[in-house]
Amino acid sequence: MKQLILPTLAATLLLFSGCTKQPSPSEEPKIDPSLPKVSVNGHIESMSSIAFEWKPLEDSHVKGYFVYRNNPDTNDNKLNRHASVKSRFVSHYTDTNLKPNTSYVYRFSSYNKKFQESDASKTFRVTTSPLLSSVSFFDSIGNLPRMAKLIWRPHNSPSVKGYILERQTIEKAQWQEIATINNRLQAEYIDTDLDDNRVYKYRLRAVTYENIKSTPSDIAKVVTKPLPQEIQNIQATTTEPKFIKVSWTQSADKDLSYYNVYRSSTGEGSYNYYMKLNETSFSDEISEDGKNYYYKVTTVDLDDLEGLQQGTPAHGSTLAKPLTPTFIDALVQKGAAVLTWKNNDNRTKTYTVIKTTKKSWYSSTSVDLTGIKGTSYTVKDLKPDTKYQFQVMAVDENDIMSEPTEAVDVLFSTPDR
Repeated sequence: MKQLILPTLAATLLLFSGCTKQPSPSEEPKIDPSLPKVSVNGHIESMSSIAFEWKPLEDSHVKGYFVYRNNPDTNDNKLNRHASVKSRFVSHYTDTNLKPNTSYVYRFSSYNKKFQESDASKTFRVTTSPLLSSVSFFDSIGNLPRMAKLIWRPHNSPSVKGYILERQTIEKAQWQEIATINNRLQAEYIDTDLDDNRVYKYRLRAVTYENIKSTPSDIAKVVTKPLPQEIQNIQATTTEPKFIKVSWTQSADKDLSYYNVYRSSTGEGSYNYYMKLNETSFSDEISEDGKNYYYKVTTVDLDDLEGLQQGTPAHGSTLAKPLTPTFIDALVQKGAAVLTWKNNDNRTKTYTVIKTTKKSWYSSTSVDLTGIKGTSYTVKDLKPDTKYQFQVMAVDENDIMSEPTEAVDVLFSTPDR
């Protein structure tokens, strides 16, 4: 039963110093019929409190008041002594820390200095206010880079001091509190450091100044922005002299910003960042012949999200050196050295003969004899009693030279007279 309450009650919902918890008596209460009964004027309730007001008792035999209450967690309605008010001049009592939307049963009595009680007052069944509803509007903005933006309409109750934001993921089905917003009028929150292309669910609870959480809001679902698509059809050449041309198919992402190129000399392990490009191809200039490199290319969008590297890299190399010829013979005839060799590479266009003249054990000079068309060559004007060494290199149309053959020693001795 809920009765009208006196106007003074609204200003006296705080606990009074004379109100204390007291355990249930060990025996049945001793009744003194001469003691005046408590006449309750009314009550008022919130989500977590119920306040009562009664008419003060002027009888000097009254020392205070007992408050009886049931335990709503049990099925019976047995009333136990719940608290005592230790002054007959106090006319209010507030029961706190109650559960929202829960019925409680009360009754009151006065007591004297021997703790004898008056007859019980009328019994009051009072239900605390329902749990506060959350905000009326709660929504999200998705497709953001590793973040989610949550927006809501501020709660219209002045009893609300802020909000608690909760999040749920596929891996963690239990709702987790991720943020506390300490201003009722705040209307947005950005959740950061999220995974790419992931689904997140959010809900919001209002929090009162009594630290009571409201019911949860509607659930807002967010999908974060996916990474740019993986680059397709990346290719690298193996037939170009002194450079490797790398190319790939243009990204279909509409918010493409640029490409990142990564390079490795082994094809295993991590790749080193190499360059930033806006085009879909480039020539990697390399001075070394037959140099191998492995390439991976990623897309970076306008939000600086970078796509994944390819699982399989593109392998490229500069044009390798021609195969080394096979030295067949070196004969001394009439003061000249006749050299013959075998070609081992179809790319060969000309040959270079390296002529080394040994002047002493520690001194020698070398000269390259270039532009030789065939597979033999006669070196004339050899000096008597002089040691020579000859090597042959194949040369292709790009002037790339093979490794030289093993050196062949030739000694032109002075003829006997």
